[in-house]
Amino acid sequence: MFFLDFLTYFSLIFEFLALFLAFYFKNTRIFFITLALLVLHLPYFFSSVFQAHLFVSLFLPLIFILLCVKKISNNILEKANISSFAIIIFIGILGFILPNNTNFNASSLDFHLNIPFFSPISDLAFLFFVIFGLVLIIQSFKRKEYFLLLAFISANFQFLFDFFCSVKYFEFASLFFCFLILHKSYKILFFDPLTKLPNEKKLIHYIKGKNHYIIALLHFSELEYTQESYTKLILKQIAKILKRFKAKIFIQNNDFVLIFNDNNEALRHLGFLESLLKNTEFKLENESFKPEFKIIWKKKEGNLTQDLESLRAKL
Repeated sequence: MFFLDFLTYFSLIFEFLALFLAFYFKNTRIFFITLALLVLHLPYFFSSVFQAHLFVSLFLPLIFILLCVKKISNNILEKANISSFAIIIFIGILGFILPNNTNFNASSLDFHLNIPFFSPISDLAFLFFVIFGLVLIIQSFKRKEYFLLLAFISANFQFLFDFFCSVKYFEFASLFFCFLILHKSYKILFFDPLTKLPNEKKLIHYIKGKNHYIIALLHFSELEYTQESYTKLILKQIAKILKRFKAKIFIQNNDFVLIFNDNNEALRHLGFLESLLKNTEFKLENESFKPEFKIIWKKKEGNLTQDLESLRAKL
């Protein structure tokens, strides 16, 4: 029982943390969903736990789906987001009124459904969960983003089993949001958004403390004279090929930097890579071409900047 009670405080901690992270990293949709999760704790201060459960289990799927599908501006405090604030405030007001209303009870929300594997607190709330869950499944497949669907299930988990009726509301969506925001921030900081390859910051972090290694530079000379839009398309195609190549590969200023432990490893991998690129055609606007490239490598001598400048001087 102590563990179940702890889950409520666990949720609150991560809800405040997710709210802060979403505001700091300007993830507006997660900010409003997390704010709604916090507001849904309020009925537990004014009514019994079970009555509050009935209210939250019924309105949580509704407010969650509204905040998932509606258009939300990137700036949290913009006028376009007033409606999101209004929805949350309205739910907060209902949370103060409905759970204390004697007409709002379990018998009016149940249809005596026999649901296998589940024992929901309210049959009507379970139907809402299923219907809105299907909407999110369709939306997830269209956008190819599944985090909102996972968060939806995590937020409603408690209400799928009456075993949890005795404790106040807890959810795991905020924990999931914290992980997601931090993971995305890590990706932005250490990975190139175009090629999805590790960037220079990740390279510096990787070689930190390494005294002996081989550094190689893969340079495509045509990229210097190609339009920016075409350069991006070419880099994407090159990156797809390099991701299949088992080596530590980074990108810096449209050049690909490879790190190896010793000469034998470098000779083996670079020979294979050179052969692979020579026999690969790239497509650009329905035309195939083979871009010219150079692979230059050397042992670590100075710091990273000095070694890269030394390699580029040989191009």
